[in-house]
Amino acid sequence: MLLDTRDTVSNELLSPEGLCSLIELEYHPSINASLRKVEDYLISNAYGKELSIPMSELIHLVFMKLSDELQHFFLKESGIIFPAICKNEKAKITKEPGHHQLQKSLLETVQQRQQVIVNLLQKMRQLLHDYSIRSEWSKEWQECVNELFLLETKTYQWIHIEGSLLYPKLITK
Repeated sequence: MLLDTRDTVSNELLSPEGLCSLIELEYHPSINASLRKVEDYLISNAYGKELSIPMSELIHLVFMKLSDELQHFFLKESGIIFPAICKNEKAKITKEPGHHQLQKSLLETVQQRQQVIVNLLQKMRQLLHDYSIRSEWSKEWQECVNELFLLETKTYQWIHIEGSLLYPKLITK
């Protein structure tokens, strides 16, 4: 009996609706928290002694573009994409008219936006020399670089869940 309960929980969590909830409740807030931490540091320490002024400005510019892309995409997911997925999945279960597979163009748009985010993450990694931390850097800058690495990790996990679990389920159903 316990195994059946676990199977039900796993199936619910791995359903499109469950994955949307997981992403919205776990990944969006976690990534946004990392964005805020890095932004707070960059705003209060615009020109730290660790980097040249042009490098500081470039890192700030790439980070702000990354932050903007992520936040706008999360708003689209929470306000448009995920509600449409949940509504569509509910219509499939109840066999209501109007359920249909999500348009391939929507999935292509999602992949394109995520690729922009990946490109920005790669640029940030390049600018920060693979997040290598030097002992002579201030503790605050070391923490900021570490937070950028965590941001990258969380973002790749989010993209992986969507690309490997969520969207393939929508295509194959």
